[in-house]
Amino acid sequence: MDIDAIRAGELKQLAGVNLEDEDLSQVNLSRVNLAGANLNGANLSAAKLNGASLDGASLLGCQLVRADLRANFLGANLMQADLSESDLRGANLRGANLMQSRLAQTVLAGAFLSGANLMNVNLRGVDLRGADLRGSNLSAADLRGANLAQADLQGAIVSDANLEEADLRDANLAGANFTGANLLCADLEGANLDGARLVNACLKGTVLEHPPLEP
Repeated sequence: MDIDAIRAGELKQLAGVNLEDEDLSQVNLSRVNLAGANLNGANLSAAKLNGASLDGASLLGCQLVRADLRANFLGANLMQADLSESDLRGANLRGANLMQSRLAQTVLAGAFLSGANLMNVNLRGVDLRGADLRGSNLSAADLRGANLAQADLQGAIVSDANLEEADLRDANLAGANFTGANLLCADLEGANLDGARLVNACLKGTVLEHPPLEP
């Protein structure tokens, strides 16, 4: 594979390519087809990947700090990847594995995360406004101070998660499992809690427009 040609932006079809441990920092990969590619351990910090296809790609331990990631990551493996300060607005992360990834100061507003694995992930203070999190696994995730206003968490698993002071205004929480979750001082004004499970959840100081209706 001609790495220099990739860095120069001359190649657009890179499906299934092996770029493990390559240094692609600051490279423009906008609209490049990287579906099924092996990017394990690669350095893509500050890279431009907007409009790129990384469906089914493996990015285990990949460095993506401050990268433009408004791309497609359908079913991608992002386990242990560092996405700190990256732009994931509107990104397609349906079914992606984000376990043990780093997402500090990442913007995920409007992102599609249905069915994604975010178990134990640190999402403290992260912008998830309007994100699609239906059926995602957020168990034991750190969501303290996260912005989930108007997000869709229908059927999501949020058990044992920490949502202290999280913004959940007008969020769809129907059928979500909040068993053992910490919702201390969280704002749930206007949120849909129909069928939400809140067994052993901490609701002290929580702003609730209507009491939840448990099944």
